[in-house]
Amino acid sequence: MTQVKAQRLPHKKTVIASSLAIILEWYDFSIFGFYAVILSKLFFPFADETTGIISTFMIFALSFLFRPLGSVVISSLGDRFGRKNAFILTVILMTFPTVLIGLLPTYNNIGVAATVLLIVLRIAQALSVGGERSATLSLLSEIAPSNLRGFYSSISLGSTTFGILLASAVCGLVSSLLTDEQMLSWGWRVPFLFGLISGIAVYILRRILQESRMFLDLKESGHVSKSPLLESLKEHWRSVLTVLTATIMFAVSFYLLFVYIITFGTRFGNMSLSTVLNINTMNLAICALLLPAGGYISDKIGRKPSLIIGCVGEIIVGLLLFKIFAGDNLTLKILIQLAGGAMNVIFGGAFAGYMTESFPTRVRMSGISMGNVIGFSVFGGSAPLIASYLIKTTGDITAPGIYMALASAVSLIAILRIKETFRNELS
Repeated sequence: MTQVKAQRLPHKKTVIASSLAIILEWYDFSIFGFYAVILSKLFFPFADETTGIISTFMIFALSFLFRPLGSVVISSLGDRFGRKNAFILTVILMTFPTVLIGLLPTYNNIGVAATVLLIVLRIAQALSVGGERSATLSLLSEIAPSNLRGFYSSISLGSTTFGILLASAVCGLVSSLLTDEQMLSWGWRVPFLFGLISGIAVYILRRILQESRMFLDLKESGHVSKSPLLESLKEHWRSVLTVLTATIMFAVSFYLLFVYIITFGTRFGNMSLSTVLNINTMNLAICALLLPAGGYISDKIGRKPSLIIGCVGEIIVGLLLFKIFAGDNLTLKILIQLAGGAMNVIFGGAFAGYMTESFPTRVRMSGISMGNVIGFSVFGGSAPLIASYLIKTTGDITAPGIYMALASAVSLIAILRIKETFRNELS
């Protein structure tokens, strides 16, 4: 029995170590979004509340624009020198800025210099996390059995969600234990300073990872691409464009459902920060646990049906989400966020496998980077900013939901045109 299980689920240590490392790295990166309301008061006290929040989300969006830079550089290195080396580089680039944010003086201490330093450190975080997704997706898909590629690949996205969940849980716990005055004084620093512990843990975990046999075979054959970024754009541009367009729904819906909704709930939904964070944590936990199941289902029925279901479902959720969150029914709020998360699970579980199957080994990291990471950076990072801007300019607090539905419709059009890939062999 043990031997059969080992054959069905090989490379357990690599899967576990990489998953834990992803969780801790995304914990570091996600704290910023959950404390946007607090950071706006500490680093933009010269503005009114709405402008301060928009300014904070501008930094959030700006940092995402730098993710492609980190992504293309780290992905190119990963395609040339291995997935493991790319992993180790990302943790070093993430740990230092996270801890420094926790030590940063506020606007009241050093004026506008504090705001500038916050921007610089957030950009440094973005450079690290930009290369992480393509590395983990490539490694896990390349070590997976061919009939479980969606399951293995989706573990990467599930671990990312667990990292965001961990940040939500820690931020919610700290907010619950401290008064508003304590949070503004020093409490907001605690989750960032935990980044030192997580950084050390991630470095140790990534040192024990095994390199992909598929990449090692490629290296031994002498067929490693000398310019994987240019090759992916020149020879696989259709796949890059398709992945980028399909990413729009996933990016916009996720960051509206699980990041911007924190700010929306406190401002328009008569919810305390701790309450909305705790609801967010619960629903993120459910979605993170289910993501591998979404990947496994796509291993059985194919990627395309799951991708279509996810897009259609998110169109419906987008039209209802903000109207319900502006009301007083707590149960409906929990259910609509969970429904949106479930659509992300169905879509994301299949999308992880689809992306890895769209590119050959020699440019896999670079192809995913140019499509998915850039798509997430542009459309995911800007989603909270656009949502805040839409409400301010239109006066309609449900406007972000229309944007979410439109983004899902654009991705649906792209997905309807793709060919099924789940039976393809990786090359």
